[in-house]
Amino acid sequence: MAFMAYLRADSSKLSWPTGRPVELDAPLDWACSGRGWNCCVGNAIPLTPYDVVRVRHATHKTSQQMIDEGLTTFEWRGGLMTAWFAHVPFQGNKRACVFYEELTNDGVRRVREEEPERFASFPPEVQRAADRTGDYRVTALCAIHANRPEACRAFPFMLRSDWNEQPEQPAAEVVHRCGTCALKKKTTVRQVMLDNDLEQFWRPAEAWRIIKLYLVSRGLGHANDPKYRSLPLDLSTRTEIWNNCFNPDAFDVVAERFPDQWHISEDLAGDDQILRLVLTSTLDRVDALVAESGIAIEDLGLIGEPPAVRPNLDRLLDPSRPVLPVIAAAVAS
Repeated sequence: MAFMAYLRADSSKLSWPTGRPVELDAPLDWACSGRGWNCCVGNAIPLTPYDVVRVRHATHKTSQQMIDEGLTTFEWRGGLMTAWFAHVPFQGNKRACVFYEELTNDGVRRVREEEPERFASFPPEVQRAADRTGDYRVTALCAIHANRPEACRAFPFMLRSDWNEQPEQPAAEVVHRCGTCALKKKTTVRQVMLDNDLEQFWRPAEAWRIIKLYLVSRGLGHANDPKYRSLPLDLSTRTEIWNNCFNPDAFDVVAERFPDQWHISEDLAGDDQILRLVLTSTLDRVDALVAESGIAIEDLGLIGEPPAVRPNLDRLLDPSRPVLPVIAAAVAS
């Protein structure tokens, strides 16, 4: 299938996040009910290349299969290629994440009868619903929960990836509205994020943000701004370069070194290597295209913006590099 065919611009019915600053260590009354009615329904779930590498384990599909089956979708937004999970119709005119499954008490009862092992994995309060009459919403399940993307783990918060460039600003933002529940307890945004294993995702996300800026500075964006100077490529090639960042299995070097890695449930070390191969290969290809064009890098990108320096992946992905500001109380002491 041609790369242009993968562009499915259906995000008009989805909500895209807008941030409100929040202090990482301010006291917070919070808990997640785990029902997904706020996070999985009606919201765009943006992806980074690392998210895709991880999700392959949960789906036991290659990234190309996920694209071919319509699980991952793409759109040019603001001159950049955006990837997110596809959505499916939900309760009339709403839309839910393609990996979202809602269970009623009747549905829980059917699982008990037809899939006893799966039923045994449900929390006790969900299991008890199978013995109740009626047909009402009980819980929601995520088919990829163990390897869910950064945006899902952080919901309804988001770490500003440029927090270390603007340390005077709050490092986190509230990007969605989410109802509270009776389970709430005293915590902080920092603790909520750390409880969801987000440290594994923040460095790759920041690396991707910086690489996007680099691609734009080398004329790989897709902008109608008269001040933007594009590399002379047809839109299909431009789209392919961006799409492949979310399609690790499209790279020969990944297919050769990690042919069946997506079959296993988890491989963090392998995921890190795959991400590096994808990003390095993309940077190498872009640099080669710029060199072949004969255009000086000063004559590409947005007029008035200096050319970006090639991202240092070893530094950006260094596991010892801090991903959160130090706790304010620790500084004060």
